[in-house]
Amino acid sequence: MHYSVISDYQARGLLLLIDDILKEQNIDLTAFTEASRGGVTKEGQMFSLPFDNWTMLYHVNLNLMKEAGLVKDDGTPILSTSVDEFFEQATKFKGATGKPYLVQILLNETAAYTRLFYTFLQQQKADFFFANPKKINITTPEAKNAVEFMKRIVSEGLSSTGMDYPATVSGFPNGLGVGGIVLNGTRLVGDYQAQSEKEADPFSCGYTVYSVPQYFPAVDSTYVDGHSWVLPRKKHNKKEVEGIGKLFAFLVDNDFEWARTGHLPAVETIFSQSLPHRKNIAVIREIVQSLPSDVQR
Repeated sequence: MHYSVISDYQARGLLLLIDDILKEQNIDLTAFTEASRGGVTKEGQMFSLPFDNWTMLYHVNLNLMKEAGLVKDDGTPILSTSVDEFFEQATKFKGATGKPYLVQILLNETAAYTRLFYTFLQQQKADFFFANPKKINITTPEAKNAVEFMKRIVSEGLSSTGMDYPATVSGFPNGLGVGGIVLNGTRLVGDYQAQSEKEADPFSCGYTVYSVPQYFPAVDSTYVDGHSWVLPRKKHNKKEVEGIGKLFAFLVDNDFEWARTGHLPAVETIFSQSLPHRKNIAVIREIVQSLPSDVQR
């Protein structure tokens, strides 16, 4: 279950607490990252085992960025750091490559750009959820700024259009790629890296990934969520509880294996282990902001 959904069920008494199960397995709660532990804690108690954190990322086609002259001497991409700079670079990219700067899921989709909208509100320190978690407020100047930014990207032809989720995922690395940067989650890092390592592939050596840049000056922030393991409310006998505890312990002990997908690990020490591109996105731990724990959807 996504962290952001837990409150819907917890508030209605539909989930079991897992604190005692974790204690029985000697699972140290301080081993989890602050972002993952906070995502599953409601009213000071843990209602779920955190498995990861995920967020939207900039998956970058370096080959196309080089063609556009948007790569530094060290081979890393030049990414914009303000709204104005975004349009300067995106226009330059399209002029050089004939392709859109961003590859976005705009067909049959709501979640992707809602998450991006949250990020842009957070970067402006907008109080859109926090004053009253039961009523979102998006009739604000900050919300208008975010929507105008997102709308202008499309209206100026700097984004792909008419592409659903599978089309963006497969179109980004295939051939020469459909655009410069695909906006999608952490889970694609491992797959894109593997494809970029194939010598005969046009995508070869052409991939890197970063967090969504800070476009608004108030604060560097990005919306984050996560996957977790919950227990729907029902009675369990002693043997079942013991089995659940062992599964939880196994998942914690092997969180590194799950993190290889690209998801940010729930266990803090895994950040120090070597995986491709993780230094680029490790900063997300310090700038993440999830929905308040009492927000219901």
